[in-house]
Amino acid sequence: MPEESKTARNFKELKWSDLQDWAGGKATAKGIKYQEEGRVKEIKCTSIGSLVARVEGTIEYFTEVSLENGKLSSICTCPVGYDCKHGVAAVLEYLDLIEQGEDVPVVTEEDPLIKRSRRGFAGAGTSGAYQVEKSSQVLQEYLEKLEKPELIQILTTFAKKDNMLGIYLTDRQHLSSENPEGVIGNIYSELDGLWRELKSFDFWSYESEEVPDFSKLQVRLESLLDSGHPDEILDIGKELMDRYNEIEEYDEERDIGTQISGCMDVVFRALSQSFLPAHEKMLYALDLELKDNHSILNEPVIWREAYSQEEWNLFAETLKVRLQKAEKEKEKETDILYESSWERDYIVDRLIDALRKAGRSEEIIPISELEVEMTGNYTRLVRELLDSGQKKRAEDWIYKGIKELREYDPGTAYELLQTLIEIKESEGNWLFIAALETEDFFRYPQLSSYIKMQKAAIKIGKWPEIREVALQYLRTGELPVRQSRTTGEFSIIPGILPESGLLEVSSLEKIKPPVLDLLIHIAIQENDADEVVHWYEELKKSKGAAEIAIQSILGEEIANAIKDKYPEVAIEIWKTIAEELISKTKVNSYEVASIYLRKIKETLESIGKKEEWEVYLNQIRKVNRFKKKLLEILNRLDKSRILDK
Repeated sequence: MPEESKTARNFKELKWSDLQDWAGGKATAKGIKYQEEGRVKEIKCTSIGSLVARVEGTIEYFTEVSLENGKLSSICTCPVGYDCKHGVAAVLEYLDLIEQGEDVPVVTEEDPLIKRSRRGFAGAGTSGAYQVEKSSQVLQEYLEKLEKPELIQILTTFAKKDNMLGIYLTDRQHLSSENPEGVIGNIYSELDGLWRELKSFDFWSYESEEVPDFSKLQVRLESLLDSGHPDEILDIGKELMDRYNEIEEYDEERDIGTQISGCMDVVFRALSQSFLPAHEKMLYALDLELKDNHSILNEPVIWREAYSQEEWNLFAETLKVRLQKAEKEKEKETDILYESSWERDYIVDRLIDALRKAGRSEEIIPISELEVEMTGNYTRLVRELLDSGQKKRAEDWIYKGIKELREYDPGTAYELLQTLIEIKESEGNWLFIAALETEDFFRYPQLSSYIKMQKAAIKIGKWPEIREVALQYLRTGELPVRQSRTTGEFSIIPGILPESGLLEVSSLEKIKPPVLDLLIHIAIQENDADEVVHWYEELKKSKGAAEIAIQSILGEEIANAIKDKYPEVAIEIWKTIAEELISKTKVNSYEVASIYLRKIKETLESIGKKEEWEVYLNQIRKVNRFKKKLLEILNRLDKSRILDK
């Protein structure tokens, strides 16, 4: 068996704190459970020292975990995508095998396990489609060489072993001898059963492996499609999306959505094979996309089909008629094509794409201008104008849009501002950009706008002056802005920054000074531990509910920023967080609490107060002596490394 990777041996030095700092307490807890349940089905080392593994979750997921300069990172084919419970389980499985003296093979970059681990989210798109197609061709060539009795024996044998294959073949058998109604009835029965499960399902405290399983439903759809009944599947697709709309807001981790996405992939393949005219296929796909409020669907291949200009023209005309009809029906409050402005925007985006493919690009900007009046979508119009080389006209619409939308649609106004900044960056006009970014900070004081303002101010050599004005504003609420006598416009910082033409004093944020949370965030950003502690002490003096909430939210960030210079203050914060988590009496909360308890332990030991740690730990054990799971986790604190030397 190949020798263990020398680089992978670094995993042996890992501490429990490394694991928790990397993946977090909740993912660590679930990863421990996965490893204990034997869910890591295959694990190998790579030549560069990472671990690759196949882990059984809702479906099989593939993960790769790397350790560089003492820092863990991972990628995974699960919906989370990186630094997840599957990676934690893989690390623990590797260390468990090493502890038992078992070999973990080293594989080359061509190994399928490596390729599948690096493929990305298992439910997304057609990643790896080429390899799958190539493998299918090889298998087909092999099967074609077999005699009929051999094929029958293989299929019947594995149909008994594999429930999904058995369902697939049974449905194919029924479809070969009768109308599809029986199989369609079974599909709806399967769907009804799944929804009965979901009605009593606890979305708040479940483990991923407990979610209702849609694999039978997907297999039945596959059998219906493979038997030549694509059109019968389309109604099922609509029903499936309608039902998911009922529960999608509760499906926060998208475990149900991921499975439904797999079923809908079959529906979209059926759509491509159906006998509907091309423009009706497009309308069907569009209707389903409008139901997809949480983006679970992969893009239907229908939009990438090489249809003729006439077919795109038909689709465009149908959309235009439906949009006009929808406006009339909206006034009557009857059934309409869309229910919100985002849905209309999405329809218009599809219309513009269709017009472009139909060779009618000259209609796009007029339609975009009309839609500004309908939905306020300045962003699309500006994009189309810039793409057509009309920069001055685009800037005019940007100014109009920002002034129009700033009050009731600040998100779109901000998008337009960023586009204006990009235009000015291309011109190298950093003085004007500094004015825009500074105005944005005073309009919406937050760390992100502070950092952008800093970048622009450094470019023009004015950061010390602008920084002082900004901090003075946060401390006292004092605005530096003054109106120009000649132009009637305002400068955000007179004598330093020019008028932008966009500053309205009424739009600036009315703050209640001092803005403690932002002053703390800025001090953390600037690595000023003294300022962090100063503003934290001010925050503790405040007794309002808002200040208490801010203190709770910022606690971890504050402690991490000051732990080296003010360890006692950091320990006080960590104790508050840990004890609050323990009081929730949940295993996941205990795991997260152990992260902060370990920080307390390591910090007290580093400043020569090991005995104080022992006293505190015994106090926690005594107060919570009936919490068995917590005590198990606390025992782990006595063990620094995951793997004993």
